[in-house]
Amino acid sequence: MLTSPTWQQTLADALLEAGVEVAAWVPDKRLAPIGRRLAERGVPLRTLTREEECFGYAAGYRAAGGLPVVLAQCSGLGNSLNAIGSLVIPYGLAFPVVLSMRGTLGERNPAQMPLGRTTVATLDALGVQAFPLRDPDDAARIVKGAVAVAEGARVLAPILLEAELEL
Repeated sequence: MLTSPTWQQTLADALLEAGVEVAAWVPDKRLAPIGRRLAERGVPLRTLTREEECFGYAAGYRAAGGLPVVLAQCSGLGNSLNAIGSLVIPYGLAFPVVLSMRGTLGERNPAQMPLGRTTVATLDALGVQAFPLRDPDDAARIVKGAVAVAEGARVLAPILLEAELEL
């Protein structure tokens, strides 16, 4: 019996079809099915300890001509600002980023609230447009568009996994 792919699998497949060659991440429950699917499809999954390291690794990979993706919680954005603002943005080392949103609807951990509430504003302050994913049926379309933005405009292209998505 064939089963339909989950939205996470669809998202990972769309990243692969768009040319993503490697993923850098700090493991996260919401991102795990995406990472697992990428790994199953042959994409190396680089597990790092801090999100800032993910952005640095991805920037280096991009500078070498490849197409990476960063998978991270939005709460890790705060410790990544220097790598984004002093490396990724000024040198046009653009790539897609999948951010698992925390501190939004249904959050129970108060430590996640500040960065969850300010993720979009923080990205806006850096001149980075975010692309929210709320409907699982839009996963492939949003990924395709975000990768096109990263490739064409040479800007970071974060996809926000909103609270409306089921785990």
